[in-house]
Amino acid sequence: MERRKDKKGRVLEKGESQRKDGRYVYQYKDRYGNRKSIYASNLSDLRKEEKKIWRDLEENIDTAGGNMTLNELFDKYLSLKTQLANSTRINYIGLWNRNIREHALGNRKISNIKKSDILGFYNSLSERGLKYSTIKIFHNMLFPCFELAVEDDMIRKNPCKNCIKEFYDLNTKEKEALTKKEQMVFLEFVKENNIYYIYYPMFVFMFGTAVRCGETIGLTWNDVDLKNREVHINHQLIYKKNDGSCKFYINHPKTKSGMRSIPLTMEVVDALKDQRELQFMLGRKTEIEIDGYSEFVFSTKSKKPFTPSEINHVLIRIVNAYNKKEKQEAKKEKREMFLLPHISAHTLRHTSCTRMAEEGMDIKVLQEIMGHNNIAVTMEVYNHVSTDRCRKEMDKMEQKLIGK
Repeated sequence: MERRKDKKGRVLEKGESQRKDGRYVYQYKDRYGNRKSIYASNLSDLRKEEKKIWRDLEENIDTAGGNMTLNELFDKYLSLKTQLANSTRINYIGLWNRNIREHALGNRKISNIKKSDILGFYNSLSERGLKYSTIKIFHNMLFPCFELAVEDDMIRKNPCKNCIKEFYDLNTKEKEALTKKEQMVFLEFVKENNIYYIYYPMFVFMFGTAVRCGETIGLTWNDVDLKNREVHINHQLIYKKNDGSCKFYINHPKTKSGMRSIPLTMEVVDALKDQRELQFMLGRKTEIEIDGYSEFVFSTKSKKPFTPSEINHVLIRIVNAYNKKEKQEAKKEKREMFLLPHISAHTLRHTSCTRMAEEGMDIKVLQEIMGHNNIAVTMEVYNHVSTDRCRKEMDKMEQKLIGK
């Protein structure tokens, strides 16, 4: 039986044909027995696509599922995450709708999305001024979506794999804790300043406990046990947009490691006592109740808890005020300036963790205080020791050797 040929006289394989307009067609059946067709302008491109199809069929990949758009995949993934905290769900949907839903990436077929597309998307977010921590949230949405598609045999591999690590390596500077001198200078300035002294107890607390910003602003007097010198951390306060307006929400830890009691130094105990007195003297006792929680330890003049952005804005103003003063005084006294770097709420937590590590605190104890579920996260800080600590350890070893 004579085999079918194209207009150039080339023999066509089974399922291949050429249309009157010159385009090539390949017909096949998918894994469900449905007849499918693909088209190409030349025979070479057609056969490249045929190889992909047969590879998918041999590996039981659902090519039809690969035609799902990224937006459709996200909606499917979110519908299956019934245990997702409501606050996290609201945050995910808001970020997705504002940044991906109408973006070209959101309307792309998942089978056509490559690793370079994901890295390009992360870079575009960075160019728009989004921080690494925010870009990581997008990764935490995209990666499990594509992982679901892999497990459902819609695509062969996850294009997000290792993307956030590569993006971090290329675009993110290593987080730096404040030095001991910077920490001391910062606290002294706040304590003596006529405007910012009201924040001194809160910053002493944050430096002394390494708690997260959300845990700090969500702390209530019911969580504080001054008699036994400890605080009980079992929730965070978040401030997110929902139904068109921003509101406070209580968020509980996803893992047991987030539920912890932290011992307090006498310095922190004294700071909390000062805070209670300040709150009374300034008439800042909170009257608001949020998801059953009330009497928040740290409050604004409107008698409400701080938002994370308010904490960060205060820190920016303090650093700017100190640096301005320091420049003037250094010029007047004809000496070298000692300026403070940019400081955020996370800088205080990172600095606190670093101080504890520098003092040789047991790694498991430090993990417990930090509330880290994975000890590897604690180890990143623990291993990043200062030159001073290295020198101290070498001096100790030298003294032991001399003693022998």
